[in-house]
Amino acid sequence: MLRGFGVETVLTANTGAETKELLDHHCPDICLIEGELPDLSCPGLIGWIRHHRNPAVHFVPIIVMSGYTQMRLVSAARDGGAHMVVRKPLSPQTLFDRLAWVASSDRAFLEAPNYVGPDRRFHSVSPSKEELKREGDRLVEIEANP
Repeated sequence: MLRGFGVETVLTANTGAETKELLDHHCPDICLIEGELPDLSCPGLIGWIRHHRNPAVHFVPIIVMSGYTQMRLVSAARDGGAHMVVRKPLSPQTLFDRLAWVASSDRAFLEAPNYVGPDRRFHSVSPSKEELKREGDRLVEIEANP
């Protein structure tokens, strides 16, 4: 799929150890990581990447692909510093959309004692009253300190 999108160089690794070796010598534009590796947990690999000495590797966007999307696995990858987790099997359109979203996203990168990675907070803004679509729609104001 990546070659179909025009990606000229695709580097692959089959294990966490191979991935570490590869990343010690190359600075990719993006990492697509399998959610289940034979020798290393996905959050463990993401943590290693996020603490890498080379800033180009340290800040690389990470997309985790997994056939298992239970909340604990998604949370572990997200809490480890992944930009996104996508469910397999992936269609070319889904992969392209996720790559485009990560590339165009301007999420801040955070470095805290217990977390290194993209800002996990997404801001949602309520629609204005003019944007309500159905007659029964209404905005509900919630009191901050009841």
